Amino acid sequence: MKKLSFVSLYVLRLTIGNVLGLVTTTIDLAVAVKDSLSDMAKTILNQLIADKEKFEPMVNYPRRSELTLQIKALNTDRKNRLAEIKRIVKLNLKGRDEAKKKAAQTLNFFFEKSWDIVNDPQNSASGLISALMQNYRADAGLAAAAAVIGVDGFLTEFENCNMQFDTLFKQRLAEDAAHELSATNQMSTVCNSYNEFCTVIEQAANFSPNNDILTLFKNMDELRKNYRGLLPKGKGPAEPDPVK
Repeated sequence: MKKLSFVSLYVLRLTIGNVLGLVTTTIDLAVAVKDSLSDMAKTILNQLIADKEKFEPMVNYPRRSELTLQIKALNTDRKNRLAEIKRIVKLNLKGRDEAKKKAAQTLNFFFEKSWDIVNDPQNSASGLISALMQNYRADAGLAAAAAVIGVDGFLTEFENCNMQFDTLFKQRLAEDAAHELSATNQMSTVCNSYNEFCTVIEQAANFSPNNDILTLFKNMDELRKNYRGLLPKGKGPAEPDPVK
């Protein structure tokens, strides 16, 4: 009699969502005939269920950092602050007070190419603003001009707002990287448990078959064929077929 063998499926090459779908359906099929499984198969199935339950929230409910709203608010705040500084400078350019007009001209010349800096990509804008303010701080004439028209305090607040934004933005990047690593690691764990379950079911179908086991094998094999069609085109990373 020909030995039964699952169609090869490189599970780790599936997307995170497809791995969850494959594992979830496999568990549903197996739970329906759990009483017909061996003790070893039940143990491996229970492990697969436990690993899937840890993995599922990472896929269906992606983490939304509470920092996002704070970052959005700070980005809006720094835009508004720079807009207010620009408004005051432009207003004084048109004024009759010669001292303030001259100070405004000095500041406008310095900031003229940077008035729209906050419209750059958020992370890029942070670095550009930081460099801009360092140059501003290094020029005593600019600081004096800002004091003349009363925007020195506004510029300090703008600088502080940008530093807060940059700190939180980098913190969120670090959190996102940690979350992605955690999800990737859990996906690997789920795939390993799935492969182990496939192995034990294949062995059961060949060495201790019954109607439930054979039906489960057939359904799992059809499922593998379906998901095989979802693999990305082209050659993937070297990965041995988990089920021989």
